[in-house]
Amino acid sequence: MTATTNHLRTALGDTLLSVREAVDTLGVTPWWTRRLIASGDLRAINVGGPDKSARWRVAPEDLAAFIRSRENRSRDLLR
Repeated sequence: MTATTNHLRTALGDTLLSVREAVDTLGVTPWWTRRLIASGDLRAINVGGPDKSARWRVAPEDLAAFIRSRENRSRDLLR
């Protein structure tokens, strides 16, 4: 974990997930997760800055909203 990531986690109350953490939750590849971010399907924050490569962070509630948007039927029907 980088110093920037540690600082973000401290400043924001440990609320942002790295792409790797989002990948582990979604069960897809890092490439696919970055593609979802690039297309706007998965909301994320670029903490890399304008002169650096992108370093994306995802809020857990945005990841949960993405997962809910992909459900093909209501949870009420699964009982």
